Amino acid sequence: MQLNSFFRNTIFLIILPLISFSEKIKIPNILFSEIGISKQEFNDAKYNSQSFSCLIPLKIINYEVEKFYSELGSLTKEKKILMNTIKNKNEQLKLSSLIVKKNKRSFIYVTDMNEKEENKLIIRNLLLSIKRILKKRYINDYIKEIESDIKKIDKKQNKLIRKNPKYLEINSMFFYKLFQKNESKKVDLKISLEKLYEELDEAKAAYNDI
Repeated sequence: MQLNSFFRNTIFLIILPLISFSEKIKIPNILFSEIGISKQEFNDAKYNSQSFSCLIPLKIINYEVEKFYSELGSLTKEKKILMNTIKNKNEQLKLSSLIVKKNKRSFIYVTDMNEKEENKLIIRNLLLSIKRILKKRYINDYIKEIESDIKKIDKKQNKLIRKNPKYLEINSMFFYKLFQKNESKKVDLKISLEKLYEELDEAKAAYNDI
């Protein structure tokens, strides 16, 4: 079946950000499921829907999806259902999305409610884009945690550097041993920092590659 100009252009707009997509070790396999098709209830009626699940908290998913939909076109809410209209010139495509939690996983369902064959690829690419956004969010949050750990270690290290020389001025075996112990800690902290910076560089590279 040939796609009309609207469908072709819409597919291009959605899939464009995915051209440079690649997987990195920072994304655990358990985090996201593959995209599948199943019946899902929308406002007391069931429709064929495409979906995937993930372990990212529902609050984060809702925020990122709503932001993405608002950038694509108009967005309205009807109870738990997100009604998104993708606009392209004088044409538009209306999609419905439902984000729910089941068995500790968050599920994102998307349907056009008309179950048109020509819309399947658009919906799949839309879900791939959402998955990409959530992966970037996951790695960005991971980067923030690494940076927080670096700040904590920096603080400990600077504290040792400031106070440790004073222990040598006290002529006591206890303080002499304490000085040596703190010097050893400084080495451990330096190694920890180096590993964290390596981890940070890898995480940033993974973020940029998505």
